[in-house]
Amino acid sequence: MISRKIFSLVLFFCLFQALQATNVTITTGKDTVCTGADVKFKGAAAGGTITKYQWVTDSIRGVTILPNDSSQTVTINFANPGTYTVTMYVTFSPSGVDSSKRIITVIQSATALFGVSGMTAGVPQSVSFTNASINAPKGFVWNFGDNGGTSIKTNPSHVFTSAAAYTVTLIAYGNYGCNDTVSSPLIIADTAGLTMPNVFTPNGDGINDVFAPNAHSLKTLDCTIYDRYGVKVIDMDINLQYWDGYTTSGIACTAGTYFYVLSATDVNGKSYSLKGFIQLIR
Repeated sequence: MISRKIFSLVLFFCLFQALQATNVTITTGKDTVCTGADVKFKGAAAGGTITKYQWVTDSIRGVTILPNDSSQTVTINFANPGTYTVTMYVTFSPSGVDSSKRIITVIQSATALFGVSGMTAGVPQSVSFTNASINAPKGFVWNFGDNGGTSIKTNPSHVFTSAAAYTVTLIAYGNYGCNDTVSSPLIIADTAGLTMPNVFTPNGDGINDVFAPNAHSLKTLDCTIYDRYGVKVIDMDINLQYWDGYTTSGIACTAGTYFYVLSATDVNGKSYSLKGFIQLIR
């Protein structure tokens, strides 16, 4: 038969555990966020000596927890859309564990991408823009950087009346305000010149199917394309001034980011040395 003293001790210990495992909460700014957003979480607990925090999500695919999963305050980045359960476990001393959960809804963000075609030498010059954005059901806004107004067309054309360097900006609008913005320089030349597009879509639809420098009166051209591992894909020159998205052996390259290294001269003796990236979308 348990003595009254032992029973009292056991009851005290149980009450102590219950008290120390109360008021375990998670604080965060939003419960609905966009993919790629950094979401801050802070844990709080009362009623005992805390020895450990532990953060867990029901899916680890595309989830990053910084600085680590055992800090009281963490920043979690969700790369993929979906509904996630974020759980914080709190360990007390001498023993006892309690937890709190928070449901986070992650909305797919838009990705803004565009290419340029139809460029020639001279002004005024009409330039065509090819929209390669994805996950943008709410539409687009273009700003061409020349105080000539904006456009909400998917694939607009715009007339530049002066030779200059412009910054063209595209905003792609996604659901729940999960928008994306991309800007790219554009050089309108009245004589010789060279600019590089940053995206192309070799899908056989006749629109933006090749990657090619926007070249005006070039004398020499050497351009090498590399994949993200640094493996050479193709060499371009003054006789072959485009890449169709295939290797020299005729194999279709996968969608993704590629890099170019270019050197060229124009008929006026100006030299160009450029490095940059290309987004291949299929």
